Amino acid sequence: MNLLKRATFWVALFLSAAAYAQVTTATIGGRITDENGAIEGVTVVAIHLPSNTQYYATTDRHGWYQLLDVLPGGPYTLRIHYFSYDPLTVRNLYAYAGQNTVVDADMEAGTTDVHSDEAATSLRIGENLGGGVVPVAPGTYDLVGQRVYTEVPFDVRQEAMLGDVSRLQMTPMGTNRFHGSAFGYSGTSTLAGLTVSTPLAGDDFLLFGGLRYDLADGLSGTGRLDARLGSSHHLDFSGGSLPGSDAWATAGLSTALLDGRASNRAQAGWYGSPSSRGWLATDDFTVAAGAQRLLFGVQAASGVMPGALADSSFTRFDFYAQDAIRLGRRMTLLAGVRFAFPFAFSPRVSVRYDVTGTGAFVLRAGTAVYGRHGEGSVWKNLAAADFRLPARFVMSLEGVYGQSWRRPFYISKRNVLDSRYALTARLERPFADNLWAVASYTHADGPIQDRLIGGFSYKADYLGRMATTLTVLYYGENVVGENVFWSNSLEARLTQDIGFDISGCTHTLQLTAYVRSNLSSGTEWLAGLRYLL
Repeated sequence: MNLLKRATFWVALFLSAAAYAQVTTATIGGRITDENGAIEGVTVVAIHLPSNTQYYATTDRHGWYQLLDVLPGGPYTLRIHYFSYDPLTVRNLYAYAGQNTVVDADMEAGTTDVHSDEAATSLRIGENLGGGVVPVAPGTYDLVGQRVYTEVPFDVRQEAMLGDVSRLQMTPMGTNRFHGSAFGYSGTSTLAGLTVSTPLAGDDFLLFGGLRYDLADGLSGTGRLDARLGSSHHLDFSGGSLPGSDAWATAGLSTALLDGRASNRAQAGWYGSPSSRGWLATDDFTVAAGAQRLLFGVQAASGVMPGALADSSFTRFDFYAQDAIRLGRRMTLLAGVRFAFPFAFSPRVSVRYDVTGTGAFVLRAGTAVYGRHGEGSVWKNLAAADFRLPARFVMSLEGVYGQSWRRPFYISKRNVLDSRYALTARLERPFADNLWAVASYTHADGPIQDRLIGGFSYKADYLGRMATTLTVLYYGENVVGENVFWSNSLEARLTQDIGFDISGCTHTLQLTAYVRSNLSSGTEWLAGLRYLL
C-alpha cells in the first residue's frame, strides 16, 4: 500500500460499515419568523461561490422555504430579504450531499440558527469540509472536493447494499480558479508529479477540468460541466479517473417545477474499476409542502462484481418514497421505504430532536433495513446524543446495534445470522480559528473490539503570506484474531507555506515534512516541497 493510498486509510477507522453516498445534490431549508411568528413572502437567495450559481425561494404562509437540488459543498452565501427589516446574511455555509442544511432566521432579532437535520452517524472529509479532517500525508488528490461516508444512512436514496455500483455517484467538485502545482517528496519512498486545473466560466456555465501525473499512479484527471438552461433547468456532466484505475462518467438534469416548490433530478452514469463495472440511473422527484419535503424516486442498476470463485453479474430495480417533516423548530422526522425487485422491502425511520432549542443538546435515533432478494438483509439501529460545549467543542455519545438476516425484512430468531453493537464517545472541535481537534473511543463486539483515535491540526498565519500548519493523528486498535494485540499508528505532518505575488498572481512555496510510525510496519518518512500557482 503506497503512501497516497495509505493517506486515506485512517478514515476507515472511524467506520464499522461505510456506505458511499448515492446522492449528488443537497437541500437548504428552514423557517423565517419575527416577533409575531411566521413571515410569508421572504426572499431567500443562496449563492454557491465557487460557481456563482444562485438558488431562489420564498417563504410560504407558515414561514417555510426549501432550496432543492443545490450543489453539494460550498461555501455558500445565504441572503434573506424582507421589506422593513435589514437583510440577513449567512456566510461560509456548506451543503452536504444527501442532507438538508437547516437555516432558521428571526428577522426581528437579526439572528440565524444553522444545523443539519440528518440523524445518521456521519464523517465528512475534504479540503473545505472539515478543515483539519483531511489525510495528513503529502501528495493527496487535489481534485476531489467532497465525500460523505454514512455509517447508518436513513435517507432512502442511500443504499448500503449496493456496494461499488454507487461509486459513480461520488461527484468530484473543483474550484472556479486556475491553479497548478509541482511536487516532489523523498524519503522511505519517492513521490513526484504535477497537477493542473482550470475553469472556463460564462454567464450560464462553468467548466472545470484537472489533470494529475505522478510517478506512483501515472496520469489521472477529472472534469465537470455545469450549465443553466434558462431559469428552470440545470445540466451537469462529470467524468474522469482516479488513481487505481477507477473511472466514471455521469450526466444529470435538474428541473425546477411549480415556481421552485418542486424539482426533478434525473441522472445516469457508468463506472469501471479493476474489480467491478456497471451503470446506474436514477430519477428523483421532490416537492416541498410547508414543513414537509416529499421524495419519490426510481433507480436501475446493472453491472459485474467480483466473487470468491467467479465474477457475478446483476440487474436491479428500486422504487422509493420518503417524507421529511419538521415538527416545529426542534424536531425533524424522516420516514421512508425502499422496494427492490426481485422483491425486498426496506423501511427506515429516523428522528432528530433539539431538546433545548439552541443546539446545545440534541438527541438522534433511528432504525433502518437494507436488503435484497437472495442477498439477505442488514438491520441497523442508532441512538445518539450531541452536546455543544464551550470553546466550540461538540461531544457525541453514539450506540449502533445491528443484525444480519438470511432473508430481506424477515424478523425471526432462526433468520438471524449475526448481531453486532458499537458504542462510541467522541469529542470534536470542528475546524475554526485555524484549529481542529478530535478524540474518539469505540468499543464493539466485532473483530476490532476497541478503537482509540486522537488528533489535532493547527494553522498559524502571519506576515501576510506566511503560514505554518501542524497536523498530528494517532489511532490504535485492539484486534481480535488468532492472537489479541493492540495496534498503534502515529502520523504527523508539518508544512510551511511561503507566499508571494508575481504580476498580480499569488504563488506559494510549500515545504513539507511527514512521518508515519507503526509498530508492525516500521517508520516511514517523507520530506519535500510543492510549488503552487
